[in-house]
Amino acid sequence: MPASASRVLFLGLDGGTMSVLAPGFERGLMPNLASLWRRSATGVLRSSEPMVTPVAWTSFATGCTPPTHGIHEFYYVDPSDRTIRSNHAGRVRVPTLWQILGAAGREIVSLNLPMTYPPPQVPGVVVAGSDAPGLTWAFAQCPDFAAEIFEQVPDYTHKIVWKKRPRTLEDLQSQAEKNRATFHAQAEAAERADARTDWSAMMVHFHNLDSLQHRLWPYLDVDETGVREKGWNVEVESCLKALDDSAGRLMELASKRDAAVVAVSDHGFGPCKALVNVNGLMRQAGLQRGLLYGTRFKYRAQRLGDRFHRWMTRRAPGGAGRRLPRSIEGQVGCDWKRTAVYAPFGQLSGCLFVNRAVVPHEAAAERVRAEVIEICRDARDPETGADLFRDVFDVAERYGIDPAAEGLPDVLALSADGYQAQAKWGVTLRNELLRPDPNLPATHYMDGIIAIDAPDIKPGVHLHANLHDIAPTALTMLGLRVPESMEGRVLHEAFENPLHVRYGARPVIEPDPRFEALLAAGFGAECD
Repeated sequence: MPASASRVLFLGLDGGTMSVLAPGFERGLMPNLASLWRRSATGVLRSSEPMVTPVAWTSFATGCTPPTHGIHEFYYVDPSDRTIRSNHAGRVRVPTLWQILGAAGREIVSLNLPMTYPPPQVPGVVVAGSDAPGLTWAFAQCPDFAAEIFEQVPDYTHKIVWKKRPRTLEDLQSQAEKNRATFHAQAEAAERADARTDWSAMMVHFHNLDSLQHRLWPYLDVDETGVREKGWNVEVESCLKALDDSAGRLMELASKRDAAVVAVSDHGFGPCKALVNVNGLMRQAGLQRGLLYGTRFKYRAQRLGDRFHRWMTRRAPGGAGRRLPRSIEGQVGCDWKRTAVYAPFGQLSGCLFVNRAVVPHEAAAERVRAEVIEICRDARDPETGADLFRDVFDVAERYGIDPAAEGLPDVLALSADGYQAQAKWGVTLRNELLRPDPNLPATHYMDGIIAIDAPDIKPGVHLHANLHDIAPTALTMLGLRVPESMEGRVLHEAFENPLHVRYGARPVIEPDPRFEALLAAGFGAECD
């Protein structure tokens, strides 16, 4: 019988991929993570569907797939007023790993993990990730810890550094310095949280690995898209070194605390071959009609009105960083009287809604959904013949739910590796179905990474796991019961001896009264 771990430390390597880690190990840029991989069971960690940040990390935290945990994209449509709203932790339908541990009387530390805002009321320290509207909001669960970090670790931030590709070497150097400081600050914050808590699980999430790869993939020089440019490669590689230094500090902390270490990513990464114009596909098929000249004013007025409302709200006391509901009409410029299908949002997936004002009857809507699915399944890259979508499906049929009641699209079209489906598309480019984006040379791929260093582990064994397998495996490693509602499996093959699994009922988590107050204050979501 394998020994249980007394604690588990999670290294959240957002967008981590062996395409970058393996060359980093070979070049000596990442000795600490290389050492972890040598002594661990490692392998492929399959992402969620779709492979976007809020969906993936919710799958990690709940041990469930999207139809069960309820998060399917960055956004959803509120059925009460048909506005587009940001997803948040209050919409997760099942208990998270942190809530399960808290219900068992265990303390936790979670730093910078997406979909932890509003933060859960659990023993320990929870600092929300980039979906919190500001740093003060991110520390809402632990104001005393906030005071310490604000004073002693001023470089700590929950925000994304690489929002756009640097234009000059000087710009790159400035942003790289911020990125390095952010990684180091996260490790220091974790050490300070450790001094405050007797944690059973600690998660430190490094979001800026993802944004670094999005913007500067060629300068990592790991595949045929790689480039060497004086000064640029050095700065980019210095960020990988800083990540490794921070991971090393955390692994040293794990060693002192006799903790298992689990490194995970929410998805993989690779070159972006093209962006895919989802609304353009629908227009090309005749399912969506562009605006007539005389009606464009109404669309532009709607967009300006939305922006002005957001601007005024942010200027109000306590309004900084808030992301307000958006109107569908302000997101999609189309003739609504002649449009059957539209995608008001979606990043790495086509989120396609049937316009019930034009297609009111279910029989007709069913035919439209079937047509949309066929269009997306047949969509190819004209240069290579590659599929643009990996999977396309009717949400009601596959998930057994009413999409309208849940605020979900009628059809989901999941991007194939190398392509990034997008609803947002420049007006001047609306007739282009595919285009490269110099500002986004890389995008998400399905296969991420996993490394487990724990008692009784089999070093060198190759794993094939899913993101939702991590929570039940971690609970079993800690000797706790796995709720029967969890859909993931325990990764017995990583260990010399099968783990002893005990199942139990889903814990009852009392509603957190702070949710409504925090949500009333507003919340935002940084796009990945």
